[in-house]
Amino acid sequence: MNDDLHIDDMMRHAYVDGRLNAEQQKAMSQYLAAHPQEARELDSWRKDAAQLQAAWQIAEPPLNPALDPAAIRRRLKERTNTRWQLAASVFVALCIGGLSGWQLRSVPASQLNLAARPLPMQDAIEAYRVFADNPALRADALATETDLQQWVAAHFSNAQRLPDLTAKGFHPVFARMLVTEEGPAAVVIYKNDTGQQTGFYIRPPGPGNKLLAEGQRQEGPLLTRYWSDRGYNYALVGSSSIVMNGTG
Repeated sequence: MNDDLHIDDMMRHAYVDGRLNAEQQKAMSQYLAAHPQEARELDSWRKDAAQLQAAWQIAEPPLNPALDPAAIRRRLKERTNTRWQLAASVFVALCIGGLSGWQLRSVPASQLNLAARPLPMQDAIEAYRVFADNPALRADALATETDLQQWVAAHFSNAQRLPDLTAKGFHPVFARMLVTEEGPAAVVIYKNDTGQQTGFYIRPPGPGNKLLAEGQRQEGPLLTRYWSDRGYNYALVGSSSIVMNGTG
């Protein structure tokens, strides 16, 4: 069908964001009517996007033009083959960029360069918040269907094993793939019998193949412990009692 040639990923993103003009919207409606499976997928994607936007309620656009949603989508699109990885990663990036912009709006210029330096594994914290606080969002792997340790090993060659939190009563329940500018990342959410949660995050090293010295930092009620090993950066995010007793 020739019309299919005009429906590319950029048009799909614009459809999800509600940015199509009348002519494009008509073409997309005709295309989706002929492709019901993709119509259902994009509709689910729009619902996920709306849930994430409502959850974070970003008050101001990012100050940095590089953090504009369209710019993020263009960069991330080059790094991934799956639309769901892209959708999740865009909104994690927007959470980081939007919150940083809001927090920095009143910082004096003399302090801006120092304040703008990214904190270690900030993306791990935002990924945990997004997926731990939004159980309706789609998981890429469920512990009830997949061995999550094997799932991580299949996507991250030679990575560390998942932290063993069974002594604290926590077990991995689901995993979600994400994308960073350096390559694929993932968050694995753990739960205990009372519904408490913690998260394990794995990603490639930062720009310049930057590995992390072992450390930790507190952000509100969350403690993040981070380290590097076997060519990856890792973080464990959750309450202090859980994170300090988790094994890395």
